[in-house]
Amino acid sequence: MGVYWCGFNGFNQLNNESNTNMDFHVFENKVTHEDIQQVDFSWSSASVLTSSGQIIISGLVDKRIANFEILKDLGYGPFKSISTSNSNILAINSTGNCWSYLKTKDQWSDITQVLRSEKEVSSPENQNPLSFSNVCCSDTIHLAVSFNEIFSIPTKLFDSKFKVSQVACGFEHIVILIETGCLYTCGSSSRGQLGHGELNEEDHPRLLKYLDGIRVINISAGGWHSSAITECNDLYMWGWNHSGQLGISNSPENGIIMAPEPVLINWPEETDVEQVSLGARHSLILSRNNILWGCGWNAHKQLGIETYQLTCDRMINLSYLSPLLKCNKKKIIKVVCGAWNSALIFEE
Repeated sequence: MGVYWCGFNGFNQLNNESNTNMDFHVFENKVTHEDIQQVDFSWSSASVLTSSGQIIISGLVDKRIANFEILKDLGYGPFKSISTSNSNILAINSTGNCWSYLKTKDQWSDITQVLRSEKEVSSPENQNPLSFSNVCCSDTIHLAVSFNEIFSIPTKLFDSKFKVSQVACGFEHIVILIETGCLYTCGSSSRGQLGHGELNEEDHPRLLKYLDGIRVINISAGGWHSSAITECNDLYMWGWNHSGQLGISNSPENGIIMAPEPVLINWPEETDVEQVSLGARHSLILSRNNILWGCGWNAHKQLGIETYQLTCDRMINLSYLSPLLKCNKKKIIKVVCGAWNSALIFEE
């Protein structure tokens, strides 16, 4: 699979020849020549997971510029899932163990062992082996996900009777989707990002009643905004809209700066939404007919195009406006937003 990516390039995380911000361009894997399985961003670096389970890092790592280097896994790999913050990389290997690579010390830590010890202390009667399927992190949140449990490392945050389908985190909040289609949120709601209609902080995951009875199939969390796609392929968004990242007007006259509960997004044409990914203050949405839409802050070209204004408070058709995407006939498999970056993984 191939990758187009764009956005902030101040530490050459997208291109080792230029530190200028970049619109959508092709990532050429000159390091391993393998297919790309996953891409993830912190604000200062990029991490790429290859088909063989290797991690390639670029950008600012421990006060130096990494030039698309293969991370030495010391035999802990191959890895099948990663998530990146400024300080570390969380990774799940092929046996379901969770590891953390600390960038400042060039050191791996066995997170599974830490969580196993914590679980033995808190629940000595429950000694089922821990196996993790996914990780998710930001600079302040670090999550490890098993079949029906979520750990805010090292403490258990969530325990369900049902499988955890997906988890996403913003700068200060967490969004959880379980297999029944129910949604839970917790953390800070200073900008309405929890969706409960209030600005109160939630220490524990709370059912999002505004979407109760609607089956959700996909979620994402941005800096201070959140989103959900329903089984009818409708898109709901909520939280901060200062830069138009909800795709609705934020004009002083009749706009919305903050939506503390989910808002159904309207489209300029009939659109079935397939994927959504949120950055710090921008959003990318993929429709079922392979059309990419975007909105929000574009100061670093994180929408993949050059715009006359730094923000866009409506959904714009990036597949039409981007010269690269306009010529693209390949199926987009995955849409990824980092804080100030974006990436598209597509079929070769």
